[in-house]
Amino acid sequence: MSLKKIKINKGFWNSDKIFGLTAMLISLVTLIIFVRQTNIMDDQSRRSVMPYLMIELSESGSEQLLKLDLVNHGVGPAIIEKVQINHKGEEYPMDFYTFLMAKAPGMDTLEFVNYSTIYKGVAIPAGGRINAFSVGSNEADYLASLKILGDLQADPSFGFDIRYKSIYEDFWKIHPETGIPIKLD
Repeated sequence: MSLKKIKINKGFWNSDKIFGLTAMLISLVTLIIFVRQTNIMDDQSRRSVMPYLMIELSESGSEQLLKLDLVNHGVGPAIIEKVQINHKGEEYPMDFYTFLMAKAPGMDTLEFVNYSTIYKGVAIPAGGRINAFSVGSNEADYLASLKILGDLQADPSFGFDIRYKSIYEDFWKIHPETGIPIKLD
């Protein structure tokens, strides 16, 4: 039995082919690096405009004023997508002021100092705030509003659903119990 010799063509691997293959390999690695850098820059630009909405309830006994504000602590604008109040198994697609006037007993007799309608499409700039409502200006209205809102907060059937987005169409909602934004997929 005879063994066949394998012929190696010495002329196949010349310097042109080695340089060409090396250039293609370098180009492929460069392409991979560019794609990775683009993904990093996209993520960075999304984070640089991330809104962070929170609900702030503040009271001032000395001024006899109770305020509910929607505040953007983020670095980009928040665009409201949905505002809904949930109460006793019902869903009310309305803002806080409208809900309180329609469904909270005794609230319609109070003097509101200020209120804003919060609806889909409203943009809250970075560091901005929208006053959902302010009530008070006299002791009777201030104390009555504290009681009404305290009763609502103590009611386990009361909640809200506020959803918003960034300019990159990333969606969040404010958690009704903690008030902390949760990213939606």
